[in-house]
Amino acid sequence: MPAPHTLAKVNLLPKDAFEVSALGKFLKWSLTVGRVLVVLTEFVVILAFGSRFWFDKRHNDLIEVIDQKQLVVESYVEIEKQIREVLARQDGVDRFLKENVEIDLRFSELRKYLPIGTVLDELSLEPKSIKMAGLAGSESNFSQALVGFAAMKDVVSVSVGKIEFDQQKGGIGFEVNSRIEKEKR
Repeated sequence: MPAPHTLAKVNLLPKDAFEVSALGKFLKWSLTVGRVLVVLTEFVVILAFGSRFWFDKRHNDLIEVIDQKQLVVESYVEIEKQIREVLARQDGVDRFLKENVEIDLRFSELRKYLPIGTVLDELSLEPKSIKMAGLAGSESNFSQALVGFAAMKDVVSVSVGKIEFDQQKGGIGFEVNSRIEKEKR
């Protein structure tokens, strides 16, 4: 059986007294630490360079999302404009309801007192007045309409603004204003 081989370490460079001195040991340590710091710095620089691409991609994605959301908001501009117009029209209705105009009551009274053959072209209901314009089929229809308007609830006066005979339509055209004062309850 062959003899085991043992390798002997031979250092042919002579040891210098500077390597074992405090200054030599400090320089050797600082060179080692310096190499480690250089490698770590290079690693951080490589990470920063690589992450730049990730941040650029994320930035572009955010820009696309913002553009899409702006398009959605811009698409609702016309709808919002229409809603604002509807709400503005609704204010008039709310005002009538708050001021207690009692539209349904006024319409039912008008229907009750308006004789057959009399047609209203315009009707304006306000809290303190009712303005009507229309065409009565005959003088008796017109006089019945005036008596009916005066008999309506809370009407204190009726004034005739215009009366004229319309030959084309075959009746009497009129404009009537009624003043209303609500009874205190």
